[in-house]
Amino acid sequence: MLAQGIYPERLKFSSIKPIYRSGDKSSPSNYRPISLLPVFSKIFEKVMYDHLHSNVILNEHQYGFRSEMSTENASYVLLNEMLTALNNKQMVRGIFCDLHKAFECINHTMLLKKMKF
Repeated sequence: MLAQGIYPERLKFSSIKPIYRSGDKSSPSNYRPISLLPVFSKIFEKVMYDHLHSNVILNEHQYGFRSEMSTENASYVLLNEMLTALNNKQMVRGIFCDLHKAFECINHTMLLKKMKF
């Protein structure tokens, strides 16, 4: 399966359950989808996760979806680097984007084509 880069079609399906976030409960945009996956998919995910970490494949600055790494860690590193630069009289610039609900705004057809490419 890994050598050929093929993931079985029947393992790509999941049951989607809406989870309420906040705001008006009658508005669909205030719910986030949770995917309930087949058991084998979860086992495969765990094996891949262990493989990525044991072989140091992920970049050290990859904070999402890693144990003991969070947005707090990423914020600390960013702030520390900015303060160090300022203390060294270097210029600091930043561009920040609010990506709240970003995945819901993306063209999924285009995303799938890019992922396939």
